[in-house]
This record gives sequence, structure tokens and C-alpha cells, in this order.
Amino acid sequence: MDRRIRKTKQAIVTAFLELLDEKKDIDKISITDITKRADISRSTFYFHYNGTYELVDEICDSFTKQIYTIIMKAHADMPGENGYLYMYNEILTYLYENKTTTRLLLMSPKEADMTKKICDDIYKLLTVFYLSKRQPISKEVLNITALFSTYGILSIIKDWVNSDFKHPPQEMAEITFQAVKAAIGFFTERE
Repeated sequence: MDRRIRKTKQAIVTAFLELLDEKKDIDKISITDITKRADISRSTFYFHYNGTYELVDEICDSFTKQIYTIIMKAHADMPGENGYLYMYNEILTYLYENKTTTRLLLMSPKEADMTKKICDDIYKLLTVFYLSKRQPISKEVLNITALFSTYGILSIIKDWVNSDFKHPPQEMAEITFQAVKAAIGFFTERE
């Protein structure tokens, strides 16, 4: 992508996120608000986006890809149980450093798509984990464990976001790790 286009799109995204942080509601942010804040014309905005929701979609897609990258890198860098704590810490730190985008993602209609994708990824990671431990586990129990873990983690994250990130990411990573570990133990002991 051309450097000027990248710079303009970044100015639009930054302006939108700043406005979202101030106004807290996507529907209260107009194209005029964004263009004034980004110091661009309306036609420049519409050259890149059809409207606010297309901009939101692009931000959410980019954010979700970054989370996926963190998951895959953490798993590659540190496989096994300690890798999960490391992964949660990396993800929660990223969410904390990008609070406005995190809030946007959790308010977005794309949240269901993101949840499905993350659930699929966790299913793959858990499969690798169980195969590496050579623990026999049925596909059904593995699927339930992945679903339970994913939705549980997302609920923990939503609660954390709603508390305005009350606890530091490292503490939330430990809480999340212990909760998932307990859940996985519960399901695998039932097998």
C-alpha cells in the first residue's frame, strides 16, 4: 500500500478512535467529526471508506488479526501449559494498550465472527496440547472444552473491560489461566 494512503487511513482511524473514546457511542460520531479531526476532506474519507461501519469493520478485522498473531506466536514461542499463561498475558496486555479498540470490538456486530474464529483457533491449539500430552480425549469433549474456554475467556475479558480495566493485565492473565486450567481439568477428568 502506498505510504500516503497508509498515512491517510491511519489518520482516519486515529481520529475515529479518539472520537469514540470521547463520545463512547459509534452512532454519535459523524463523518464530519472524523474528517475535521483527521484534517482531511469528506471526499478523501469516502475515497477510502463507504461510511463509519466500513471503517469499524476494517478496524475490527485488523485488531482480530493482531490477536490471532499473538496467539500463534505465543504458542510457537512457548508450547505447553506455561505457553498459555504467556499467551493470556500477551493478549491482555495488547487489549489493555488498545482500550478504545477493545471496547469497539466488544460492541461491534463482528464480535460473533471473532468469537467463532477464536474458538476454532483454541480448538486447534487444544488438540495440539492434548496430542502432545498423549491424553486420550474424545472429539466431543475437546470441542466442549474449546467452547467453554473461549466463551469463558471472552466473558472474563468483557467483565474486565466493563470494570474499566480494574486489574493490571498480568493479574488478569493469571486469573484467566487458573480459570481455564480448572475448566479443562473438570472436563478432562470426566472423560
